[in-house]
Amino acid sequence: MSVQEVKVAYTGADPTAFGVMGLSLICFVASSSKLSFTDPKATGLLVIWAALLGGLVQIIAALIDFKKGNVFGGTVLGAYGFFWVGMAFSWATLNGMLGEGMKAAADPKQLGVVFVGYLIFSLFITVASFETNVPFIIILLLIDVLFITLACVSFKWGPIALYAQIAGWTEFLISLVGFYSVGGIFFKNFYGRDILPMGAPMGLIKKAAPAPAPVARTKGV
Repeated sequence: MSVQEVKVAYTGADPTAFGVMGLSLICFVASSSKLSFTDPKATGLLVIWAALLGGLVQIIAALIDFKKGNVFGGTVLGAYGFFWVGMAFSWATLNGMLGEGMKAAADPKQLGVVFVGYLIFSLFITVASFETNVPFIIILLLIDVLFITLACVSFKWGPIALYAQIAGWTEFLISLVGFYSVGGIFFKNFYGRDILPMGAPMGLIKKAAPAPAPVARTKGV
């Protein structure tokens, strides 16, 4: 009798288009508020869409990407997914939805600290994005600008109105480039070929050769 180690690989579909759709849609909705296309003070519905589209959708896609061994996709979608969950709870707190005590104890400048922390994270991810495709590079560069401007607004540094406008338009552009990426990735997976060009990795930092797969061992019992 023998016991053999069996490794099961993930064989499901690529969740990237699904996850990027969540990011694109919440940025589209949130930018409408920042740019006053909708009421900037009415953030009640943003709480819902940030939690579901920005948060839940991206986190689900991230978990699948991790199962596939896609470190970039899992890390990016997971990190930004939880960012939007945090933003949903932050808006709920500032709106008094979680109680007047929570609202009174909130310091909006702490969001500035969050934005700085995510900026640091995003800078590392931006470097890695140059090994993916052109739309992802653009999205990550825009996200860097977004966190810089949001931090300045939170800490009230410089011309606040200007930074708020830059943040709004940056978020709007993230959504548009994101929607393009969704179409490009979905079409490629569905039709099996490139329909919308995504560009090739730039190869600025050479990746190490992948390690050979481990050999399954059989043990006698």
